[in-house]
Amino acid sequence: MKNGKLKSFLIGLAITATSSLSAQSLSELFQKPGVIGDSLSQGFYGATVEKKTQDWAYPVLVTKQANSSLTYNTLKGPYLNFEDYLKDDCGVFCTAASILGGNESTVSLPSHAGITGADYTNALYTSGSCQDTRATKWEREWYWKTWYHYTYRWVKVEDCQEPDKFHQYGLRGAGTQIEIMEKVKPSFVFATVAANHVLCTALSTTLDCLDENRFLTDFRESMRRIQNIDSVKGGVLFTVPNVTSIAFLEEYTDPEGRADHSGLKAFFRGSVSGSEQVLDKAEIEKITEFTNMLNGEIKAQAAAMGFAIADAEAVFQDIKENGRMIEASNGYSPGSAGTNWPMPGKPGVFSLDGVHPNMYGHAVMANELIEAINQKYGVSIPKVSEYTAWYNDSLNRNPVNMKDYLNTSLFGQFVTWLIGVFV
Repeated sequence: MKNGKLKSFLIGLAITATSSLSAQSLSELFQKPGVIGDSLSQGFYGATVEKKTQDWAYPVLVTKQANSSLTYNTLKGPYLNFEDYLKDDCGVFCTAASILGGNESTVSLPSHAGITGADYTNALYTSGSCQDTRATKWEREWYWKTWYHYTYRWVKVEDCQEPDKFHQYGLRGAGTQIEIMEKVKPSFVFATVAANHVLCTALSTTLDCLDENRFLTDFRESMRRIQNIDSVKGGVLFTVPNVTSIAFLEEYTDPEGRADHSGLKAFFRGSVSGSEQVLDKAEIEKITEFTNMLNGEIKAQAAAMGFAIADAEAVFQDIKENGRMIEASNGYSPGSAGTNWPMPGKPGVFSLDGVHPNMYGHAVMANELIEAINQKYGVSIPKVSEYTAWYNDSLNRNPVNMKDYLNTSLFGQFVTWLIGVFV
C-alpha cells in the first residue's frame, strides 16, 4: 500500500474508532438517565403541568436527543393552562377537570422525579405523601403498666402532613426525589433544583424567603447523596438566571417619588399600594448577591463532582440584550426571540405566567445543556431544532396578550395566589 493510501486508511480508521468510542460513551452515559428538579424540569407552562407540557420539558428533550428515555407520572393538572383557557380550547368540563388535577398515567418508580415548586430541601425531604419526612410530634401511647394499671406514655411519632398536589401526583408512593434516585441508580443525573431558593423573591416581592444556610446545607447534602450512588457516571447542573429580569416583573416608578414604592412589581399590578408589592433598589441588590453566591456554589459543586455545567445565567442575559435568532434550514426566520412571552411579530421564551419557559424556551434550554454535556464528556448529542420548536409552539405561533385579560384587581389577586401555589 502506498504512503498516501496508507495515510488515508489510517485517518479513516481513527475517525471510525473515535466515532465508535463516542457513541459507546454516549450509550453508557445515558444508559439510565435520572432527573431531580423543579417546575422547569417537570414541564410547568403557565400555569399547570400536563402530559403535553411534560413531554417537552428540557430533560426529556435532551434525553431523547441522546437516544434514551425517561419515565414519569403524567399529570392532567392541577390548576389551569392559561393558553388553552384564553383561546377557548378548554371549556367548562375541561376547566373543572384541570383545576382538580390528577394522573393521566403512572409508573411505580419514575426515573424523572422533578416536581413543580421544589427546591433542594424538598428534593431531600418531601415525598408524594409527606410534606417533610423528618417531621415528628409527640403522642400519648396507652399501655398496661401492670395487669390492673392502664396508663400512657409520651412517644415521638411521624408527623406526615399532606404535600401539594404536584408532589402527590408526581411522586406518589416512590419516596422523595433523592430517595427515588437512590432506587433508580441512574447513570446520568440532571440535578438542578436551585431556582426556587431565589425565585421566591420575585414572585412574592420580598426577601423573607432567602435562606443561605438552608440552601448550602441541603444542596451539599443532595450532591453528597447523589455522589454516593455508585452507578452515576456523569450529570449536569446549570446556573440560575437573574430572577429580577424575568417577564413576571416590570419597572414601576411611584408617582409620589417614594424609593421603597419604586422598583419592580408583578406585571399584572396596575399600581403599588404598599412597599411589600415592589422590589426596591436595595432589595434587588441583595437578590443579586444571593444569586451570585448560589451560582458560585453550583459551579463549585459541578467541578467537584465532575459534572457538566451550563451557564443559564449568561445565556439568559445574552438573549435579553441581543435576542436569539430563530431560523429554518431554508433561511426563513420569524425574527429574534427575546426574554418576554410571545407577542405578534415578537417571539419569546416565556409562557404566559412570565416565569417559566414555553415550548420554544425549553428547546433553547435543552440545547444549552446539550452543548455543556458534549463539551464535558466528549460526546455528540445532536441539538434540538429551535425553529421546529418555535413552529410547533402554539403560543409563539398564535400569541396571547395576557395583560388584556387582567383588567380587574380581583383577577390580579387570583393570579397572585395561583403563581404562589405553583412555584
